[in-house]
Amino acid sequence: MLGAALCAAAPVSAHNVMPQSVRELVRLQGYRSSKPDGLQVQRQLTLSVLGEDQPFFAAEWRVFGFNERGAGAAPAEPDRYTLQGERAVLARFAAARPEQRITVLAERRPGATDLFILTLDLCPSE
Repeated sequence: MLGAALCAAAPVSAHNVMPQSVRELVRLQGYRSSKPDGLQVQRQLTLSVLGEDQPFFAAEWRVFGFNERGAGAAPAEPDRYTLQGERAVLARFAAARPEQRITVLAERRPGATDLFILTLDLCPSE
C-alpha cells in the first residue's frame, strides 16, 4: 500500500512548481498610420482593429507579468496583434489622427496576440 502511494506521488514532484503568469499587462505608446519625424521606434507592429489591419509605430512597448517567468528567456514577441474591447473604444483608436500619440494599456495571456484594452488615451485629445 505504501509503495503505491509513493509511486503515485513521484510524478507530482517532477513537475515544475515555479509560478507562471496567467496574464500580463501590455503598455504600448506610439502612432497609428505614419511615423512622425524624429520618433525613435522601438517596434513596428500591425494591429487589427475592427477587422482592419493598421500599422502602429511603437515608441514604447512594455510587458508586465504578475509572476516571474522563471530562468528561461522571454519568448519572441510577434509583430501582429488584434485589439479587443468595447466597440466605441476600438472606434476611437481607428479614428485617431496620424499625429496623435496613442497610449494603450491592455491585458493578454503570455505570448498571445489578442490584446484586451483596459484603457486608451489619445493625446492631444480629440
